[in-house]
Amino acid sequence: MGEIKSALELALEKTRNVKSDPKTVEAHEHRNVGKRLATRLQEESDFDLKKELKQYSAERRNWVEEGFFQVVLAAISLPTAEEELERLNTLRDGLTVVLGKGKDLDYLFQQVHGLFKQYLDNRHQLIEQIRNQYAQRMRQREQELSRQYGTQVQMDPAADPEFSKTLQDNLGRLQEQYQGVLEQVRDELSRMFEQRR
Repeated sequence: MGEIKSALELALEKTRNVKSDPKTVEAHEHRNVGKRLATRLQEESDFDLKKELKQYSAERRNWVEEGFFQVVLAAISLPTAEEELERLNTLRDGLTVVLGKGKDLDYLFQQVHGLFKQYLDNRHQLIEQIRNQYAQRMRQREQELSRQYGTQVQMDPAADPEFSKTLQDNLGRLQEQYQGVLEQVRDELSRMFEQRR
């Protein structure tokens, strides 16, 4: 009977003669640098992206900017709290350095800010509306349980599985509506990125 080889041994045999392209490896490494720069931009208030990018040759800078752009594009997502709107300014400033499209970018981000503000308002209204719908039901349940146990019972709607499911379903639909517009924004930013400089 022949020797049974491990999956690793088989993979190594198949890739023994494959050589990695140094240019591909270098591009990958510089894209990772760009991703780290995008993270630093969001975390460090005094981060100077322009200064960081100046240290790269044109080709390497292009790769760094690609990695940076990927992270920033992913960071533009629907907020869950008002405080998250502040990050838009940071992302816009970073993209201005990379894209060099000041007025167009400012206008686009003003619209995104308005969209996110409207989303948060709609989200808050939806939560309150569903809470109010369940308030009457919850009071009836509280009264029933209070009679049953002979002591005052208070319930939080968020603890009710039916309330939670209804809320999540409705929030999911709201998010879907805004996600389509957000995809258009990402497409426009991608177009700007492809046409930069």
